[in-house]
Amino acid sequence: MSSFPKSSGSDVYVLAAAAAGVEKFLTEQGGDMDRIAGRSGLSTHQFAMPTDALNLGAYCRLFSEAETDTHDGNIGLHFGQQFRPRQLGLIGYIALCSETVGQAAQNLATYFGYHQAQTITRFVETDDHVRLEYMIADTAIQDKRHDAELTMGMFANILRAGLGADWCPQDVLFAHEQPEQASEHREAFQADVRFSAGMNALVFRKEGLKKPMPDADAALLQVMKSSLVTLARGAGHTVPDSGQSLKEQVMVQVRKSMRQGGSEFSDVAEKLSLSPWTLQRRLAQLGLSYSGLLDETRQIDALRYLAEPNKDVSEIASLLGYTETSAFSRAFRRWFGVSPRVWRQQNSVSASSN
Repeated sequence: MSSFPKSSGSDVYVLAAAAAGVEKFLTEQGGDMDRIAGRSGLSTHQFAMPTDALNLGAYCRLFSEAETDTHDGNIGLHFGQQFRPRQLGLIGYIALCSETVGQAAQNLATYFGYHQAQTITRFVETDDHVRLEYMIADTAIQDKRHDAELTMGMFANILRAGLGADWCPQDVLFAHEQPEQASEHREAFQADVRFSAGMNALVFRKEGLKKPMPDADAALLQVMKSSLVTLARGAGHTVPDSGQSLKEQVMVQVRKSMRQGGSEFSDVAEKLSLSPWTLQRRLAQLGLSYSGLLDETRQIDALRYLAEPNKDVSEIASLLGYTETSAFSRAFRRWFGVSPRVWRQQNSVSASSN
């Protein structure tokens, strides 16, 4: 997997998957791609690897420059409407592999901050409706309009993967002022569209949340989640503090402890500057337990390690804090119903030493 450019000197990034197909799209709209990219501070070569990072401000400027070059005032809206969920890379697959539409929306909100930094993404439930909210938090970025419109289109297409191609939100909210050609927005979303709303959001009814996602895959979902988080952290970028729940903080410390040969609850509590009793109480208030989080962390990392052909099962067991390979194999069967060896074979990962 590719890594973030180390020389960028900025944590305000978006993964290049967000620009998948942009060269072809803008060229078809009559734009000069080299000129558009150059004026925005990007190179077309940066779009080649979906897991590389683009400067978020430059990405937003890309569409402002494209508006000027193509004379299309709604270029971001049009790009988002044709964008397919699989093009969005890891975060797209996290949504598509979720069990239900509701889980897809929640996962999208939870993990989007690893795909794009300095961003607020929330899944908010009310009595009858839910809101999938989105906003770039970096105040230094001024060219946010096209990004907001294309992102709402991307999110809508992800939800359509589970709710059907004809699904439409009830309302679409935009933080920016109403543009001149606002009728196109209502036609594109087939919904009421409100501008100057303080937040960008899709608003829709709750009844479809339990509908299964057609490509649900629990094992692949864990791999995608872990890969996205590991990609961001491994490159040394700042990960979303506001989105890092107590659960995530505990799992981070569990992972560190396992790498050091332990996973004791008291050690994790100490690293979080909490007493064991306080940590236990706070987890219980969230309906969580340390043993459950330890299990979940091991599940995620087990799948990630099994996707690496050079790691054998005994090495993976040790990395996960098991003193015996047989204990890891028993736990893996309990989680996924098959042995680590069988899972690796079924998922087409070849390993010479297993």
